Amino acid sequence: MSEPNIDPIERRQFFRIDMEGELVNLAWHDAEGQAHQVKCKCEDFSRGGLRIEYDYAIAVGTVVDFKFQADHPESRNLTAKVIRCIELPNGRYSMGFQMV
Repeated sequence: MSEPNIDPIERRQFFRIDMEGELVNLAWHDAEGQAHQVKCKCEDFSRGGLRIEYDYAIAVGTVVDFKFQADHPESRNLTAKVIRCIELPNGRYSMGFQMV
């Protein structure tokens, strides 16, 4: 018997950098127009998007501004949209974002 091909299909278009949980500032408005600003861990980052873990879900489709190293004078905002939000076994959420 031959072993089935168990390699997952690679759908990434860009090289992904493991951010080792670097903190990133997030800012967004929810569906009711309420402004939110938080710090959370960035799990990985690529030219096409990023993935974070956070205590609360952010709705799919929400546009979020990200700022890495916010205290650095040359730090810039990046804008991305939530494309995936999955609750993890530990009760946190893993969210995927696509750059806009």
